[in-house]
Amino acid sequence: MFYHDLLKKELFDYINSEYSKKNIKEVPNKSSFNIEIPTNKKFGDLSTNIAMVFAKKIGLPPRDLALKLSKHMNKDNFIEKLEVVGPGFLNIFFKKSFWQDQLKVFFKNVNSFNYKIVKKNICLEFVSANPTGLMHIGHARGAVLGDTIASVLEEVGHKVTKEYYINDAGEQIKKLKKTIKFHINNKNNKKIKTDDELYPGEYLKEISKKIYKQELSELMLENKIIKFIMNDIKEDLLKIKIKHDSFVSEKKCSSKKNIDEILKKLNQKKLTYYGYQEKPKSLNNESWERKKLLLFKSQEHGDEADRALIKSNGELTYFMTDIIYHQKKVDKKFDILLNIWGSDHSGYVKRLQSALEQLNKKANYIFEIKLTSLVNLLNDKQVVKMSKREGNYVTLREVVEKVGPDVLRYMMISRSVDKKIDFDFEIVKSKSKDNPVFYIQYAYARCMSLIKIYEKTFNISLRNIDIKKVNLSNLNLNEETIMIIKICNFFNVIIKAAKFYEPHRIANYLFDIAKDFHAYWGLGKVDSSKKVIIDQNANISLSRIILILSISKIIKKGMNILKIECPENM
Repeated sequence: MFYHDLLKKELFDYINSEYSKKNIKEVPNKSSFNIEIPTNKKFGDLSTNIAMVFAKKIGLPPRDLALKLSKHMNKDNFIEKLEVVGPGFLNIFFKKSFWQDQLKVFFKNVNSFNYKIVKKNICLEFVSANPTGLMHIGHARGAVLGDTIASVLEEVGHKVTKEYYINDAGEQIKKLKKTIKFHINNKNNKKIKTDDELYPGEYLKEISKKIYKQELSELMLENKIIKFIMNDIKEDLLKIKIKHDSFVSEKKCSSKKNIDEILKKLNQKKLTYYGYQEKPKSLNNESWERKKLLLFKSQEHGDEADRALIKSNGELTYFMTDIIYHQKKVDKKFDILLNIWGSDHSGYVKRLQSALEQLNKKANYIFEIKLTSLVNLLNDKQVVKMSKREGNYVTLREVVEKVGPDVLRYMMISRSVDKKIDFDFEIVKSKSKDNPVFYIQYAYARCMSLIKIYEKTFNISLRNIDIKKVNLSNLNLNEETIMIIKICNFFNVIIKAAKFYEPHRIANYLFDIAKDFHAYWGLGKVDSSKKVIIDQNANISLSRIILILSISKIIKKGMNILKIECPENM
């Protein structure tokens, strides 16, 4: 059993016994307390806040409960010492032999770890960029985040459907078609100044050249344009190792049958009424008319205003099409609906969640939306100014051509979704620890080089080594213990990344362990007794190469989850 589960069980068993003694009927929450690796070694190998979480319920001051826990845990022969600090933190120091045994536990589990989760059927919608042009660098964050979240969820055992919602209806498609027609009719003009009623940029002009000789009806023209653009979007996504399982058309989803079904449900639940909206603050147009519209009672459910479902001209609003689309997902009996949206869609979250909640009060599902913050593209430490409106944005394919898919994927999930990302071309193209992808890949290549040297030096293959027979008592350096603690926390990092939809936990973990490895490797350059491979000492060499082999397995597995290459030679 890994230390995290071992401690959690023992501490929790004690809390359970205290609940029984006090005749507390409530069942304590096993996930309510933390066991953390302190950043400062003086606070122990591990630290827990369990006493502060349960003290009030048990009726003791936190420090007193921590002291009782300390006394209880002191009987374990694998613990060196315990300290109660601050308001009631319990710091735990383990014997070296415990960590050496823990490395063996890792070795046994690395290829067949049981995450012990309740498996869910998850619909994960991400990217869903409007098919009005090529994807830009801003789309990359949601694209990679969604795909990596899917990879992490699949790793722990969930079933994930990766979905792309194609916005192939509405005003943006009218504008797109108008733009293509404009270019077809002005195909001989090299320089054309477009207005706000048309989409700018050379890309759509190039598409018009492929279409202009074809005799097409309005519908066929529209479908042809969208097909061209969606094929390019899919091609660009494949370049960064993203492939969706399902593409859902807004146009097909918003059929008369589906519209009638949703309206019937909304009306039966008395969630709609005909009324008037206030003039949008963003409009300065004096010709705006106040018209009666079909509104959803979103104000009753926490929104700042009631929202239109159908426009005065009979067309559906984005809100209405979103309700129809998401209701279809609920009807398919997914356990979890998870969307990755840009932060500019934050205003839609509450109203959509409210609409689904009111329509499906008895349905058993979870609906979550993760909002991604901005990506700043830097060149020579200067922010590259971009505007899709003016047609001067940097496309995803341009960035991939410059830095490759691995760097792009890592950088897009290197921070939590609510933090902006500075994507600096100068840094990500460098071969130094400032470039985290290179730094991690180089750690793996160094590990593999050491393994090959060991096998050649001692004429031993590590492929089928029996870890039970290996003596790891030579792993006594503090640097070795620190790495073993992190190694044995690997699967816990993955579990948390899946639980909170936060793949940056894995990315940061891999960088952290690569940093520790590089420092460990460097010890041998200063002190020959700390080299990984010592020709005259087979026992120490074997112990240390097992540590290196463990690190290599972690980096390989972690990078596979992130879909980033891990070359053996660099």
